[in-house]
Amino acid sequence: MSHALIISTNTRVCLAGEDLDWLGYRSVCVAVDLPTRIAIRPDCADESGGVTRTANAVWQFLRQRVERVPARRPGVVVDADAPLASGLSSSSSLIIGLFRAFAGHLDLPLGDETLLSWSFDFEYAICHGGGMDQTAIIRGDTVLTAGRDGTPPLLLGHARFPADWRLIVVDSAMPKSTVGHLAEARRRHAEGDSRLSRYIAHADRAAASAWDAVLAEDLPALVAAMERAHRAMREVGMSSAVLEDLRAIARAEAGISLKITGAGGGGAMIGVCRDVDAVSVATRLRAAAGARYAGSSVLIARAAAGPAVLSAASESTVAG
Repeated sequence: MSHALIISTNTRVCLAGEDLDWLGYRSVCVAVDLPTRIAIRPDCADESGGVTRTANAVWQFLRQRVERVPARRPGVVVDADAPLASGLSSSSSLIIGLFRAFAGHLDLPLGDETLLSWSFDFEYAICHGGGMDQTAIIRGDTVLTAGRDGTPPLLLGHARFPADWRLIVVDSAMPKSTVGHLAEARRRHAEGDSRLSRYIAHADRAAASAWDAVLAEDLPALVAAMERAHRAMREVGMSSAVLEDLRAIARAEAGISLKITGAGGGGAMIGVCRDVDAVSVATRLRAAAGARYAGSSVLIARAAAGPAVLSAASESTVAG
């Protein structure tokens, strides 16, 4: 692959159904245009420690599956629009992007099905989560999935997110741990925890309602479904005092309802509004949230199609 090429890989938000991708029920996710960009470099001199570890592991994964992959990998420079560790699947975006960048460097054909399988297997070995993140990022737009443990979820539906809707992303800047959350959720599931069982039932129904709302382009119905999904997450212990305070601020100051996306406990929340209202909502929310939580941030995102190669971009487009 030419060093001037940049691999751009979207992130994703979850409208409803966190954890249901491995628990065996429905989830609805949207790929968003807050991408991770990766450029190939001749050496690894400028890489950060976290990028180096992940890139080494992805390269080794390829060497175990593809003939004639050399021992020494190329370097990469990574630049991301999404807040890190926020529940927007920035880690899955990085891993998918590395597979695509290395495949391009090696002139290795890599179809979507293989990319989904490899990226899922790679992450499942680390945290034993589901595959809604990889499915949404690779398919693009909005996906409805049915969970399966140990394999990517079934794709039940794939649809365009309404063109005149925007996603408001509010990052709390509070730490979260996806690995820790998944370990705790699996423990509770193994023990037959009744609160988790109630969460599964409520979140599954919310996901079905969210999908119907997207298909019908019914924004109030989507907001109501996401509100139910958030309430289910809160009742099972996935929210926090800070997140709930930010939700109250958003409703009072910007008139928007927010829902946790991802493992919860910290990270980001999302809301949906019409395009014509997005700048006003984000501006008011940014001022109100920033006054109380200085590290918080507010972004406007669009739904995104599948991964892209920015073939005309220069190397300087990627920071570093």
